[in-house]
Amino acid sequence: MKKIFTCLLIMLMLVMGNIFPIAALTYDESYTLAKNYFQNLSAFQSVDEIIASESVGVETDQKVIPEELLATDTASNVAKTIIVLTLHGNDPRNYNGVNYVELLESAIQSDGAVHFENENGFGSNNQIFCVDALYIVGSDKQELAADYLASMIQDNGAFTYAGGYEDLAVTGWAIEALSLVNQEKYQPTIQQAMTYILSYQKEDAGFDMYGYGADANTQACVLAGLLTYDSAGVKAGTYNQNEHNPYDVLLSFQNSDGSFWSSFTGEGQYNLLATVQGVQTIGYYYNGSVYQKAHQAYLALGEVTEIEKEPEIPVEEDSVKEDKETSSTEMQNGNQTKEEPSSQKADVVQTDDSSWLIGYSLLFIGSGILLLKGRQYLE
Repeated sequence: MKKIFTCLLIMLMLVMGNIFPIAALTYDESYTLAKNYFQNLSAFQSVDEIIASESVGVETDQKVIPEELLATDTASNVAKTIIVLTLHGNDPRNYNGVNYVELLESAIQSDGAVHFENENGFGSNNQIFCVDALYIVGSDKQELAADYLASMIQDNGAFTYAGGYEDLAVTGWAIEALSLVNQEKYQPTIQQAMTYILSYQKEDAGFDMYGYGADANTQACVLAGLLTYDSAGVKAGTYNQNEHNPYDVLLSFQNSDGSFWSSFTGEGQYNLLATVQGVQTIGYYYNGSVYQKAHQAYLALGEVTEIEKEPEIPVEEDSVKEDKETSSTEMQNGNQTKEEPSSQKADVVQTDDSSWLIGYSLLFIGSGILLLKGRQYLE
């Protein structure tokens, strides 16, 4: 009889567990995890971390941007520098004496291609970042650059990396850039790119062109384009497959600390590229494109104001020497009192779903009743 009683108890627990399963993370909980992950970063290792942080509402102006991240070797790197400086609260027209906007616009060729003369390896991915940056600063040459980007589409609707490699992620980025600059004008190109992307969507709503299954990075980049082009459609289920939502596929790659893993590194293993792209797209689901946020931040900067120079007054050589010594002393004193900006860390906060608590409460009550009845029977 004891064996029968034990079997009945196990069956009850299984039935109740199926009726009241432990709930997965809600969208809000996933967003909170992603936001807290980047709030807890002590320093930035890439410009993409800054973009992802701002996408989920983490203000980055209290953290220093390492100078080595502000590259100017290619036009697309200048574009990324403009993006992160603007999001960080700095003016890219005058940062440490450099006008990055002017530098980027000087790289625009007569046909709209954006690259320096000495650049090697130029693909759609490079042009896309330049278009994004030109959109952010409201350049009157943004459509010229977007026209060239639209002309880079392949016959099958794909956009490519340098070297001509077709890629779903790059195609998603292109849809985003063209939608931001002028969605109505570039609708035929966007629709052609959409057809290409959706041709690789699988029955589980994942996007996969290589046959290995969905991956966090590709899923995130495609969704970034879809959310910028048709956010309402994504949220209404327009791009679902067999009741599977492509956004849910992305969240299936999120780790418990808010970061993301990649199919290429293994489940649960942190991956930088997957994390920055995954978190950036979570931000898109809630806040829209981060480049729209950067555009508004740039507009808030207003016009560049240059310090007026006073007329030079001839002075004696001894007076110049004395002024230099005084200035040097003041600079030393200033450096001693300067404080480094600090970053505030926040603990991960999750909201609970009470449905599973109620279910398991009923489970334990039922188990207790069955246990008492069983003991009476056995006695």
